[in-house]
Amino acid sequence: MIHRAVKSVTPFDFRSDFCAAPPAQVDADPAVSLTTPELLQMLAEARAEGAAMAQADAARADLAYLQTATNALNEALANLVALTGHLEACAYEEGFSERAHALIRATARTILDGQGDLFAAQHSLKTGTPEGTP
Repeated sequence: MIHRAVKSVTPFDFRSDFCAAPPAQVDADPAVSLTTPELLQMLAEARAEGAAMAQADAARADLAYLQTATNALNEALANLVALTGHLEACAYEEGFSERAHALIRATARTILDGQGDLFAAQHSLKTGTPEGTP
């Protein structure tokens, strides 16, 4: 028979119920290990999601701007309809000419300004620079 020298002694947890020892506690938050390609893929996905969110925010801002300009143009067109009604109803009233000219000028100014804004916004949307380029 071969005899080995005892190098260490471990204590034995003796219980009288003869059941298995309770399982060892598992760490609730184990360490995460990622390979370099996995980390690069996660970073690329985060960048893509961030860029998509930025583009969506910019699109919402452009849409709000265009909606505001459209509402102003609709109001100007409604003013023109009202002006036409006034012209037909009050063509012979004193002082009507000056009020009509003022309303016509204001409406024309709103329409011209709004068209300029819409064309500028439309041009900027068509010539938007891709992400990452100046």
